[in-house]
Amino acid sequence: MASEWFSSPVEVGVKGLESSEQARTRWRNFIQLFKSMKAYRAEMIVTIVVTFIKHGSMFLSAFLISYMAGLVIEGNLDQSRFWSLFWPLLGAILLRAAAFYGEKWWGHDVAYKALRDFRIRIFDKLDVLAPAFMVRHHSGKIGTTLMSDVEQLEWFMAHTVGSYIAAIAIVVVALVFLATINGVLALVMTLFAALATATPFFLQKVADVQGREVREKMAQANKSTMEGIQGLRELMTLNGLARYRENDRKILRELYDAQYRYGRRQGVENGLLQLFVGMFTVFVMAFCAMLVTSGQMDFAWYPAAVMMSTLLFSPIMEVSNVARNLGNVTGAADRIQRVLDETEEVVDDGPDVDMVSLGTPRIVFDDVSFSYDESTAPALKGVSFTVEPGETVALVGPSGAGKTTCSSLLLRTWDVDSGSISVAGRDIREMSLDSLHTLLSAVLQDSYLFNMPVRENIRLGRLDASDDEVEAAAKTAHIHDFIESLPAGYDTMTGERGSQLSGGQRQRISIARAVLKNAPILILDEAVSNLDTENERAIQKALDEQLAGRTSLVIAHRLSTILSADRIVVLNAGRVEADGTHAELLATSEFYRKLIELQLAKEQEDAEE
Repeated sequence: MASEWFSSPVEVGVKGLESSEQARTRWRNFIQLFKSMKAYRAEMIVTIVVTFIKHGSMFLSAFLISYMAGLVIEGNLDQSRFWSLFWPLLGAILLRAAAFYGEKWWGHDVAYKALRDFRIRIFDKLDVLAPAFMVRHHSGKIGTTLMSDVEQLEWFMAHTVGSYIAAIAIVVVALVFLATINGVLALVMTLFAALATATPFFLQKVADVQGREVREKMAQANKSTMEGIQGLRELMTLNGLARYRENDRKILRELYDAQYRYGRRQGVENGLLQLFVGMFTVFVMAFCAMLVTSGQMDFAWYPAAVMMSTLLFSPIMEVSNVARNLGNVTGAADRIQRVLDETEEVVDDGPDVDMVSLGTPRIVFDDVSFSYDESTAPALKGVSFTVEPGETVALVGPSGAGKTTCSSLLLRTWDVDSGSISVAGRDIREMSLDSLHTLLSAVLQDSYLFNMPVRENIRLGRLDASDDEVEAAAKTAHIHDFIESLPAGYDTMTGERGSQLSGGQRQRISIARAVLKNAPILILDEAVSNLDTENERAIQKALDEQLAGRTSLVIAHRLSTILSADRIVVLNAGRVEADGTHAELLATSEFYRKLIELQLAKEQEDAEE
């Protein structure tokens, strides 16, 4: 009944169905978290020891101070007794300070090392999941998992294991101490300690549900904010800011509601804990007063017993404070584990291949079919064509025909559903991705530049290239003069996603990368789409030089690019409509003639504008 008071109607409906699954998931995630710290078990042992020393020295110093105060009130603190208690007190205070430092140092050192390892594991996993995973999941949610969710685990790493073990040890010592004073005190202490410890775990099921909800709402808020920033220009030009703000505020209200429910539960837990501590302290005061008045306890022990009754709950409160945040921790751990458990679309288990042994880079698409998702229509259906060594083949067709899908499958960002793609007589699934990508160089329609100097963006084509080779590639891509005109020349930062440059400039830098890589197979996906007519002619000439003698697959709409190809494969609705030279297709394919007529009319219209 109490736990339902904290729940939303949806939570109440699903708790009974999901509780066992939630419990299994929670324990699985905890086991994974413990495993992540296995490499640092020596430091964890040190952390546990210093945490125990921290609490033990705090209790010892509090006991000595309160006991000395009791002796003063009794008038029994002579000089000899004072110094015999003072030096242990000073030692306890110094030891406590050192233990506080050690706990923070070693505990957080382990935590941050483990967080680093988690981030590396997630990034490595995303490396093999991309781009399919990135298409299905928003980058804002992925960013939340990689940064915010991993950071949330710091609570568990730095404050859970050591604190729990030290708390158990301290409570046992405290119970022994109270038992030496009076057995009833120890018994009551056990009762209240059990109530205080059980409170957060009693509400753990609700905390898990609420924690997952908070993490999901946080990810949605991050996604909304990121989209708003990235699409701000479009929102302004389309007068969509007001509507976007309304939707964004709705998401933020939902986040607030989730956080409010989570905080309300934490508040009730904290209130119950404080109630138990207060009730126990009052009981100790009353019970010890009765012992003093009946002569069963010296008065000097009275302030010590009261002080200890309060401090004995310190480690329990510390553990309970951590436990109250376990909902967020389990929610974050669940999201992280879901990424780590994600099935890879492309399994990179092929061997490394000697490039020389492959011979001529002939590309063969053999009856290839592929769907991006089970719920969508196939993007390719039985596609077959060949690109001979040194030949340039252009893929043409209307939007959605499957042209870019062909280049993506050749790059092996996805694997075919059926059929095969081979390079130099070997199925690309039978070679490592590193080997395949050594053979390929690609210039895609959406060129991504990193926020680093222009020189380093080009050098990504070949990391060991000299500055002279970088500049030679830039000259081939007709971007050298522009780069030289920049404030810092080749050392100019390009900005986030190359925001300091125009679309055509970014495209030419991408072409310079491909030129620098000098791979035997070149893929061009609308490589001149962001260029004006003058620059297109210059770049087309440079590309023609690069295409000469190179096996090339070109995706294009512009006539100049199509006409420069040795052969043309026409795609329509995921199938090969026609295959041949430009002259042959004009004579035999009505579909191709209509495509050319439409493209010619569009280019004439663009020229008139």
